[in-house]
Formats: sequence, structure tokens, C-alpha cells
Amino acid sequence: MTMRPKKMKKVRIIVLKSVVENLIGDLYQIGLVDIRKTNYAGLDAGRPLSTFDEVSKELRKMRTITSLMAANTNTKYQQKFDGIPGKKAILEAKNFNIAEHLKALSNETHKLSEEINTIKSNISEIQRLKHFKNVDFSKMRTKTLDYKIGTVPAHKKSTLSNGVDAMKGEGTIVNDPNSNIVLILYERSKATEMETVFSDSEFEELNVPAGTTTPAMTFNNLKSELDSKETRITVIKNQLKEISNTNIKKAMSILRALEIESERAGIASRFASSNRLYLLEGWVLADDYSKLDAVVARYDANVSMEETEQTKDEMPPTVLGNPKIVSPFEFLTKSYSLPNYFEIDPTLPYMIGLPIIYGMIVGDVIYGFLSIILGYILMKKFEKSYTMFNVSKIWVYSGIPTIIFGIIFDEWAGLSHMHLLNYFNEWVGAGLLSEPLYHGFHRMENILTLVMITALIGMVHLAAGFVIGAINEWHYNKKHALAKIAWIGVELGMLLALVGAIGLIDGAFMMAGIILLILSIIILGLTEGIIGIIELPGLLGNILSYTRIAAIGIVGIVIAELLNEFIIPLPEHGLVAIVLLPVFIILHIVNCFIAMFESLVQGGRLNIVEFRSKFLHGGGEIFTPFALKKD
Repeated sequence: MTMRPKKMKKVRIIVLKSVVENLIGDLYQIGLVDIRKTNYAGLDAGRPLSTFDEVSKELRKMRTITSLMAANTNTKYQQKFDGIPGKKAILEAKNFNIAEHLKALSNETHKLSEEINTIKSNISEIQRLKHFKNVDFSKMRTKTLDYKIGTVPAHKKSTLSNGVDAMKGEGTIVNDPNSNIVLILYERSKATEMETVFSDSEFEELNVPAGTTTPAMTFNNLKSELDSKETRITVIKNQLKEISNTNIKKAMSILRALEIESERAGIASRFASSNRLYLLEGWVLADDYSKLDAVVARYDANVSMEETEQTKDEMPPTVLGNPKIVSPFEFLTKSYSLPNYFEIDPTLPYMIGLPIIYGMIVGDVIYGFLSIILGYILMKKFEKSYTMFNVSKIWVYSGIPTIIFGIIFDEWAGLSHMHLLNYFNEWVGAGLLSEPLYHGFHRMENILTLVMITALIGMVHLAAGFVIGAINEWHYNKKHALAKIAWIGVELGMLLALVGAIGLIDGAFMMAGIILLILSIIILGLTEGIIGIIELPGLLGNILSYTRIAAIGIVGIVIAELLNEFIIPLPEHGLVAIVLLPVFIILHIVNCFIAMFESLVQGGRLNIVEFRSKFLHGGGEIFTPFALKKD
């Protein structure tokens, strides 16, 4: 297992235009080269291959078709590549002659849907006029007469009535007794006066659909038209479904082939070019260089390849070289800024540091086994979730150090091993053990010592980060590497001075610590300037952050002990013990899960924030080879 990203080589390939399509096809098939935008003095910027425009046109068409088909099928289809060559895919797309038929049916469906919505709206309006079912509205307007139908608030009906009465027989009101709808007939010559009446009475006109005769007859006609159109739309949808189910597999295959051909044709825009040749540059894994060389060699003098140096501002892409077993911790590395090509991969340090911190926080044998069981169950449940699968796997891995620390702390679901055996003795009535097998480091009885140990662990963890940082910087900036070493000197000097001050070591060591601290601070000032001096309190804050290992662990113990004191089922409880047992188990599982979650969050924070910041700049570029993506 390497702690550095995989070695990369930068290659430059010169290819004659006569064979560029074939070479692109081969490069796409082997998927080894991360092709970058190439600018070269004396050469023009590249352009897509001649087939690109035609492919793009057919691709847009097939995307529309497959989208229509997918909307009319019950089965989810995935794009499959069935090996249709690019140029054949163009021909297949052109000959895929159901496109116009599908489009026509789809357009008719949309048109019918709009008409159906209009009819339903008109039916709703007509139903409001049911009191006037025998009134023929088509004959209500004449040269001398006009009408309005609408609603009037109850408290304004007298205003309307008085206004119409003032017309002296030239206006009539017909009321719907079951609603506030009124029909008003009036002389056209009185239209201006009636507008004033309508305004004063807060009259709101109803819409009478065009072509309305009597509401009863119009309702029947609209209902018949609605049934007809709904029947037609059902027929069309069945046709669309049948066509889609029959042709979608082929359509998806053509679409995938066109997308592949589009990628192939479009990649040439990254090349530099002249009248006769293309020049392209990219990155390949050092281990795959010979495979790429073998492909290029098949083209004889038409293609040449050479290894070239990276430019000053160029960063090779990062490919992590970790085995599958560390995949959940690689998930953390990839989720929080990929290391750049020249940095040490933090995955292995995460794999060591995070489970140890997790184990120290939870620190219980039974909870460790629960962590493994619950983590495994969640792995199976979230097998298709990249994030949750890896988080659950970290819980499984971290269960092992949790069991180890549980033995060290002598904690078994909040009980010591002796208390646990005595509890079983109460149920079986026989003494299983008269004396404890060993005396563990009980956290509740050694809180101050535990805090000091966790702070010391923080110093060691951070020092490891500074060591990695010094290694990262040594070949590129020895000044910064020396600064990382100086930070370790600050840590060691602080430690010696502190333990000497409280009398744990000889006074000579304390003096040596003070001298080392002063020298380290001077080196920091010389290498990192005032910024390094300003960051000194931050280091102390980083170290104190590790004391949360003790604090959070103590909280979990307190909850577990409270459960054991008040809810644990005992023989003297009688039948109540049967009720208490599942409650007792469930609450311990809940406490365990809370501890699992908190330990992962805090362990992750200490690794990703405090520890990683001491050596990782990040900003690594992902290696994205020009390749046929597998379905």
C-alpha cells in the first residue's frame, strides 16, 4: 500500500489527420489518457471532427424521442451501448422513422388535454347556471335588449333591486333562490345607467361559455364532447405506450451510440492542429504507459508519441492507490479536497487515527459489538448509497478498537466485567466469579488522568501530521519543511516544560523543554514570519480539542450507568422484569447509536480539521481519462 498518489506521465501525441478518427476510437476504447486542452506555438486551436455537427443534430432528435418514449412507458430503461459504430448510429437515427408519428401523437395529446381543460372549465361555469336551465342564452341578446348574469353580495341585493326598479319597467331581475346569482335583463338604451347600478351593487359578472344555448342542453353537449375527447386521448396514450415499449430499447441504444460518437468527435477541439496533423497532450498512469505505447505503435509513422515535462503551473491529476479494504476512509479523502499529486495520501492515517479515536470515545465491549452489528445492518440497507455505505463500513471497522478499549476501560454496557457477572449471578443463583479478572482503567474514576492522556494523544497525532507535512515539503520547499519540524519542537518543548513544572520529571528536563520551545519559536518566526507566531495559540487550541474524546466518552458512560441503575431488570422485579428487559435493551442500543454517531463526527473532525490541516494543501485534480463509460 502506497501513501502517495499513483505515478503519472505526461505524453504528447502527434497524429496525421488522415488517421485521427481511428486513433481517437482506440484511445476512447482503452481509456488510458486524460486529454487536456493543448496550446502549442505555431499551431491553431483544434476543432471537432467533421461528423460532430451531424451527430449533434441526430443526438438532439433522439433525445427528444427517447424522452417522449420514457414518459409513456412503465419500465425504466437505461442507455445501453450495444456496440453500434458511430457512423452507423447516425444512419440508424436517420432511419428511425417513428419520430414524426410520435411527435404528431404527442402534439395531439397536448392539444386534446388543453381542450379537455377548457371543456371542464366551461362545464363548471354551466353548472352554476342550473337554476336557469331552460333559459336560452343564445337568444337573450337582441337589437334592443341585453343581459348580464353574475353574483351580488346579499347585503347589496337591495341596491341592485332599487337600481333596476328605477328603470321604470326597462329592467328585470331573475334571482336564483339557492345562490347569490342573478340574471338582469335591460334595455340597451339604459346600458350606461345599468353600469352605474352594477358598480354600486358590487356585481361580478359570470362567464357564459361561447355557444351556450340553454344550460341543460349545453351541459349535455359539453359532457358528450368531453367523453369523446377523453376516449380519443386514451386511445392515443395506448398507441404511444405500445410504440414506446416496442422501440425504446433500440432508441436508447442509438442514443448511447450517438453520445459516444459525440464525445469522440468533440474531443478534437482540445487538440492543437495544422493543415496536416493534430497534436494532443495528456496524462497517463506510469503503469499504463507501455499499453498506450503499444496502441500508438500500430500506426507506424502516422502517429508518434513522446513523454514530455509538465509546465511550471501544471499539476498532474491525482489517482489514489489504495486497496479496496480502505475504501471507506478513501471516501473521506475524496470528500474533503483530494490531495494534490505531490502530497502524501491521508487515507492510511485516517484508517489508523479515526477508529482509534472512535474506540476511545465509545470504549465499551458490548457497544463495540453493537457498532459492528448495526454498521453491518446499515451497510446492507444502504448498499447503493455511496455516502451511507462507507459511513456504515467505518462503524464496522471502528467496532474492533472499541472492543479493545472497552476491555482496557473494563466497560460492558456501562458495567465492569465483575458487575456484569454478578448481575448474571443474581439470575442463575450461582457464583461465576468471586474476584475480578483484572482491574481496568475506569474512566469515571480517572477523569483528570483521562483528559491528560487525550491531550497527549492529540499532541502525538498532530506531531504525526507535522512529520507528514515536512516530508511533503522537503523536496519542494525546505524552508516550509523546517517550519513543520519547528512545530514539533514547540509541542515537545511545551510538554517537557509543563510536566517539569508539575514535578513529574527532573527540573533539567523542564529547562531543556523551555530552551527547545524558545528555539522552535525563533525558527518559526524565521521560516513563517509573524503568521507562524500568531498561530501558536491555535496549536494549543488544537491540542485541547482532543480532550473532547474524554468529555464525550464520559457522557456516554453516565447515560449507560443511569440506565443500569434505574431500568435494569432484576429477579425481585418479578413479571415487571419481562417488560423492562426489551426497554432496557432498546435504550442501550439507542445510547450506543448516539455514541456511534457522535464518535464518528468528532473523530472525523479531529482527523479532517486538526490533523489534516498540518500537512495537506489539497486541490488535487481528478484523473478523468477519455474513455467509454461502462453501463
